[in-house]
Amino acid sequence: MEIDPLILQLGRKLHFEQPYSSPRVHVILNDARSYVQNTDQRFDLIIFSFLDSHTTSSYYSTIRIDNYVYTLEAIRQTKALLKPGGLMIIKFAVLTPWIGGRLRELGQAAFGVPPLQTQGGRFLILGSQERIAQALKDPELAAYVAANSDAHLQAAALTTDDWPYFYQHEPGIPASVIIILSVLIVVCCVFLRETGTPIGSLQWHFFFLGAAFMLLEANIISRMALLFGTTWVVNSIVISGLMLLIVAANLIVHWRPGIAVTFAYVGIFISILVAYVIPPEAFFLGSFWAKMLGSTTILCLPVFFAGIVFIVSFAREGFRSDALGSNLLGALLGGMLESISMWTGMKSILILVAFFYALSWVVLSRQAPRVEDRQAVPVSGTAPG
Repeated sequence: MEIDPLILQLGRKLHFEQPYSSPRVHVILNDARSYVQNTDQRFDLIIFSFLDSHTTSSYYSTIRIDNYVYTLEAIRQTKALLKPGGLMIIKFAVLTPWIGGRLRELGQAAFGVPPLQTQGGRFLILGSQERIAQALKDPELAAYVAANSDAHLQAAALTTDDWPYFYQHEPGIPASVIIILSVLIVVCCVFLRETGTPIGSLQWHFFFLGAAFMLLEANIISRMALLFGTTWVVNSIVISGLMLLIVAANLIVHWRPGIAVTFAYVGIFISILVAYVIPPEAFFLGSFWAKMLGSTTILCLPVFFAGIVFIVSFAREGFRSDALGSNLLGALLGGMLESISMWTGMKSILILVAFFYALSWVVLSRQAPRVEDRQAVPVSGTAPG
């Protein structure tokens, strides 16, 4: 299995052993988790062989990667693909004791028994205990396993689809992330002071809209990565879908300039609630297009209603630059707060999204009515932030 078509093409062309030309080799171009969730095949042996090469650099350089292969749900689903008597082998470059401990505990939680491990946790064998016991009757193999299974591993929090941060020891926000966020806050405060912009002069309605939208977009991309794989292709598809929804919101407001903002806010909260309640596994449908349509409709629908709120509000403000600037500053805050998912999990982001949209609604309702609020304002070419 290979996720990158270019790597596959190079392998076919340049690999000196020409393994892809063998009739016994069946190539699958897909994300590993996506394939595991959607295949109806069953196997005698499944090997996770160094699926992640990020251990070649600092763990903190990859700590924000949503790794949906090494989660409890993924291992359980892989177990379901084994035939009776089947085995699963995990090969991983364990350089830190708690990484090996996490893999061991994931295997034990999914299979119900501790895995057979060798070489400091780099090889874990799970599945049929009868086949493992039969293999260990070989004296040489048994001696090798006994000599290499004494690994000093450390416990670590189990990774799940809601908390998929494989390179983070425990839920929480790392000190490095806190330092970077603090520096960004200081830079923003200095920028506002140097430009003579007091914080009290911000357009708080647009500020909260920007924070909510950035959090919502980050959450959608993470959820889509679970369904379709963590690739740039997925990101481009998701962002394209969001842009189409924003265009649709522009068209709706253009055709119905008097549309009520209250209607859009109700749509936001209902769609967020639906996305929060429906579990991710509900979107693992057999058909690619059914999965794409279902997940896009449920997960991305809040963007459509948020687009209506932003477009109507921005038009009523006369497309003023301070409103757009406030919106961009809010988006910066939302981008920083997305890191809270490393502490509380992915679903908590939707709660924050709903909170910020509620704040924007409260601020909007308390603003003094303007004459232009009661007039139809032509709207075109605007996008939410």
